[in-house]
This record gives sequence, structure tokens and C-alpha cells, in this order.
Amino acid sequence: MDTASLIPTPDALQVHWFWLHLLLTLTTFLHFVAMNIMLGAGFIAFSAPFWRGDDVMPLNAHIARTLPYSIAFTINLGVAPLLFLQVLYGQFLYTSSVLMAVYWLAIVGILIISYYAAYVYNLIDNRSGMGRLYIGTALLLLLTVSFLFSNNVSIMQMPEVWSSYFDDRTGWFLNFNDPTLIPRYLHFVASAVAIGGLGIALYFEIRKRRGAADGDEWIKLGCNWFMVATIINFGFGFWFLGALPEPAYDPSTLNGKIFFIMIVASVVTIIPSVAYAQAGRIIPATVWALLTVLLMTLARDILRLTYLKPYFTLSGLPYVPQYSPFIVFLLAFIGGVYLVVWMLNTVWNSKEVA
Repeated sequence: MDTASLIPTPDALQVHWFWLHLLLTLTTFLHFVAMNIMLGAGFIAFSAPFWRGDDVMPLNAHIARTLPYSIAFTINLGVAPLLFLQVLYGQFLYTSSVLMAVYWLAIVGILIISYYAAYVYNLIDNRSGMGRLYIGTALLLLLTVSFLFSNNVSIMQMPEVWSSYFDDRTGWFLNFNDPTLIPRYLHFVASAVAIGGLGIALYFEIRKRRGAADGDEWIKLGCNWFMVATIINFGFGFWFLGALPEPAYDPSTLNGKIFFIMIVASVVTIIPSVAYAQAGRIIPATVWALLTVLLMTLARDILRLTYLKPYFTLSGLPYVPQYSPFIVFLLAFIGGVYLVVWMLNTVWNSKEVA
């Protein structure tokens, strides 16, 4: 069967694809930052007590208070990139979502249960006992959602596997035939643990600058998690790169050159981040780490275009200019960002530093 015949006809864009793709990249970056902090902090809260015992409970109390916030921000910051992805790649995303429809629809329920588990973990006092059950449940469900999203991306950018629908139309399809699925997922999870550790260090660094006296131990612990997870992630990263098809890094193509540059640049930027973190300079370590996340986000965009190149180009999308809705959206977006920043500042300043 001709794979191209399975791809639906795209709808016309109202603004040039460049602006939509720019917003897709920006909002994806923001979502990744929130997601990494959420997932990484949850992983550390669940894992650290197994070898630190109850000594780590003061840290877990802080994570418990902030985890519901980070889950909420991750979910809300994930809406915008999902919408932009639907606008630019809807004919691929909708099809992949239908192929794994049962799993895709289950994500809402899974997120609700994980959200409740995180709230219960925050409310109970026995975090060293039953608390592990609740943080473990929340973490397991969030890891499940991450895997399902990774699988959807895999199906979306590989239209050649869509014909499997005719063999099984039940909506239970997972693309384990993709050799990059597992290493890509593990790469993102390890990245989340690393950024989660650095997020913990940054949180206590800010508290320390505001007069708190309980931060040095947790700053060091967060930096150690950041360093170890980053080192481990190099292995997952090389595994992922080795599983990619040759066109992804073909130096004779523009996409291949850009992808290679982005990967090398991300390695270059993560090294000073780790060095600064180990030296206790949390702010510059965070800046370099955020730059690395941005570079990896750009590399991800380039990789998606490379996968879809035989079937699709952004410049080939139909375009019927009508900018007024887009301008209204931008105004609402800027207003929303201002309100979120104001809300975060208000919540933070309302907390007493113990």
C-alpha cells in the first residue's frame, strides 16, 4: 500500500508557518522545563529514601508541597505546544492518536489519578511509610504518560507503520518496531532526573539567598543528582543516536547538518553546567542547563522534519492569510504569561522562609 495515500490532506494555515513553528518551539521548551522539574523531583523524592532513610524527609516535605504546582504547570504548559503541533502536523498527529486511541484517551484519567496521589502525598505526615506508596503511584503514572507521548510521537513521524491499522483496528497499537522508541524515552527520563536535581538545588539556593539556613545539604544533593543523571544520560543519548536512521545525521543534507550542530552544541553547553553545579554556582549552572534544553528542543524539531521529509514539508502547507485571530491570540498569550508570572511571584512571596 502507498503510504502517502494514508496521509490526510492538511488544512490551510491562517498565518505563515514560521510564526506557528516559532511558538511551537518556544512553548515546547517551556513545557519541557516544567516537565523535567516535575518528573525529576518526583523521581528523587521516591528514590532518595531507599538509601538516605528518614534523613531525606525534610527535602521530601518541600518536594511534596511543590509537586502539585509543578504537575499543574506541566499540564497547562503542555496544552499550547500540543495545539501548535496539531495546527502544523495535524494530519500526522491525529492519525497516530487514532492508532493508539485507547492509550491516548486514557491519559486524562491517568493524569487525574497521579494529581490526586501527589496531593495526598503532600497532605499526609507519614512520608516514610504510606507516603512512598502515593509518591510511587504518582511517579509511575507520570512515567506512563511520558511513555505514551513518546509512542505517539514515534507513530506520528513514521507513516510507514500506519498500515498496521488494517491488521488491528482496536486502538491498542504501540510502535515497538521503532528502534529509537526505548532509548528516546530513557533519554528524556534521565534528562528529567538531571534537571529535577538541578531544580532542587536552585530552589534551595534561592531560599538560602532569602535567609533560610537549611539549604546547603539539599543544594549538594540536587547537584549530585544532576551530575550522575547527566553522565548516565550520555549513554542513553549515544544509544538513541545510534538507533536513528541514517538521513537524520546525513551531512549532505541541510537537516542533517543542523541536527549534528545542535547535538554537538548541547554537549558543549552541558559540560560547563555540570562544572558550575559541582562548584556550587547554581545560577550559571541553571542558565547553561536551560540552554542545553533549548538546543535539544530545536534538535527534536529538526529530527521530526527529517522523518517526515518523504511525505511533508512545512513550506508545502496551504496558506490563506488572515492574521487578526493570530494577533488576538498573541495578546491573550502575553497577558496569560504576565498573570502566571504575577501568580508565581505572589505565591512565592507569601511563603515564610523557615
